[in-house]
Amino acid sequence: MPERRAIFNSIKAATVALAIMADKGDGKCPFVIIGSGFCVDSLGVIVTCEHVLSAFMAKPLIEQIGDLEKVDSKEGIRGGWIRHRHIPFVIFYRTDFEHDQLLAVPTQATICMAKTDFDLAGIRVVPHAAFPTGFPFIEIEDSQNVCEGDEIATCGFPLGNYLNEQIGTATSSFTTGIVSSIIPAPNTPQKYLKGFQLNLTAAPGNSGGPVFSLKTGKVFGVLQSAIADQGGVVVPNITKAEPVYPVFEHDFLSQIKRAQIPKPDTDAGSFMKQFKKD
Repeated sequence: MPERRAIFNSIKAATVALAIMADKGDGKCPFVIIGSGFCVDSLGVIVTCEHVLSAFMAKPLIEQIGDLEKVDSKEGIRGGWIRHRHIPFVIFYRTDFEHDQLLAVPTQATICMAKTDFDLAGIRVVPHAAFPTGFPFIEIEDSQNVCEGDEIATCGFPLGNYLNEQIGTATSSFTTGIVSSIIPAPNTPQKYLKGFQLNLTAAPGNSGGPVFSLKTGKVFGVLQSAIADQGGVVVPNITKAEPVYPVFEHDFLSQIKRAQIPKPDTDAGSFMKQFKKD
C-alpha cells in the first residue's frame, strides 16, 4: 500500500488546471484558471466535467455535439469539431526542479469529447517536451472497493487564480472528507452508478478535479458541484461527484486515444513560465 506522501505527490502531479492563456505581455499570471481536471493516460488524456469544458466554448458543449451530423446515439457518445470562444489549455505543475523554482507547463487541448448522460468530458492534449516519457496520470479505483464512510480527498484549484492572489497558493490544493452516500444506493453495480455524495469542502474552480481513496490513491469520482437547499443557498460540506467509470465505457476513452492530433492553434511552449517560490 502506498504511503500517504507518495499518494499526495502522485495525485498532485496528475491534477491539472484548465485555463485560458492571458496576454503574454502583462505582468500577472499568464493564464486564468477556469476549473480542474486530471490525467488518466500517459498520452495526455484529461478527464474533467462537461460544464468546465463548456466554459471555453461558443455555446455549451452538449448543444454543439447535438448539432454534429455524425452521431453514435446508441452508445451515448458524441465527437467531432467543436467551436470554442477561448482555446482551452491544460496546465501541469512541476516542482522537481531547483528549489527556488516552480514550473507551470501549459499544453493545448486539441480533442474534446463529452458524455451526454453524465457531466463528464475527455480532452487530449498536445505532447510536451517537459514530459518526454509521457504525462503523469492517476490510476482508477475498482468501483466495488468504494464504500460509504471511506476516507477520501479531492485535489484542484478552488477559486482559480484568486486563491493565489489572496494567500499565494500557486499549485493545486487538497481537501479531505468521506463518502457520505453512494448514489442511488450502496452496492449498486457499476453500470448503474449515478454518483457519490461527499462530506467534503469545495469551491468554484474545484469542479472536474479527482476524488480519490486515501487508502489506495486511486480515483473513483470527478468532483461536480456543491449542493443547494430549497432556497438556493449552498449547504456547506455537501458535494457531489460524478463516477469516473463512464469515461472508460463504450469506447469513449479509446476514441480520444486513437484520434489524430491536429496542429495546435497556439505555440504552447512559448507560454512556459517559471515562478519563484517565496
